[in-house]
Parts: sequence; C-alpha cells; structure tokens
Amino acid sequence: MRKGNIEFRSSDFNKGYELVKWNSQKNCHVAAFFIKSKEGYDMQTVGDRFFEDHDAWIVGKHALAFLNDIFDQEEPEAA
Repeated sequence: MRKGNIEFRSSDFNKGYELVKWNSQKNCHVAAFFIKSKEGYDMQTVGDRFFEDHDAWIVGKHALAFLNDIFDQEEPEAA
C-alpha cells in the first residue's frame, strides 16, 4: 500500500511490517514498525518521522486496520 512517498510493506530484514518514507527511488527510512501482540498489532514510531508527513497518518491508519483485521481472522494460538 502506498500514498505519495509513504509505503506500507512487509520486511524480511525487520521480520515484520513497517511504514517507510521514500526520499528518492533508492533511499528510504523507516517511519514506524507494526508489532504483533496478544491483542492485535501495535504501531511503534521512530522519532518524529511518522509525524512529518500527512500521508504517513493516512497509510498508517489503514495499515493498522488491515493488520488487525488479519489478526482477528487468525486462529488463537494454543497456550
């Protein structure tokens, strides 16, 4: 999912989902991470990067809703 220079994506390097801000075609930095917990996904921002771009709010909101919808459909893990 992408809007402007903000992209929501899966990351093998960070082993999860992240929100990145592209500065050019080859350079980007992480604005937020999405971390799975027992109750759903939480978003952890990196400094004030998330707050620097209005598109980050829009993509972040939809990404968090998307991940929590997936979480709600998953089978509960056995304890």
